[in-house]
Amino acid sequence: MRTIDLFPDFVAGATAAFARTGIHNVSAATADAMQLDERDAYDVIALTGSLPVYDARFERALKVGGRLFACVGSGAVLEAIRVTRTGPTDWSRESLFETGMPALQHAPGPPSSFFEPASHGD
Repeated sequence: MRTIDLFPDFVAGATAAFARTGIHNVSAATADAMQLDERDAYDVIALTGSLPVYDARFERALKVGGRLFACVGSGAVLEAIRVTRTGPTDWSRESLFETGMPALQHAPGPPSSFFEPASHGD
């Protein structure tokens, strides 16, 4: 198993905790989840930061039968979802509950929109 985190101090702490508790089948690495480009690699992915905009790279990284847990949306209330890869090009998505969570660093936000009033020649 492998866990990744953006912060080296967290990875060092996790590595020490694994060693201290006798967990030898997990490796920890410093990496940016938003740079993940692996495919068909993971049985489980649990994102500990939210995605303001859903990013399919995470579901593509699952093995067939693999599961993804993610919180998606922007604002105060986010949707917690479970995505299961059901085939080489098929996924099922289940809404679990509503929650709040800070966004993953470097995760793209929703497109910004603005309203510009029409000029009336004032």
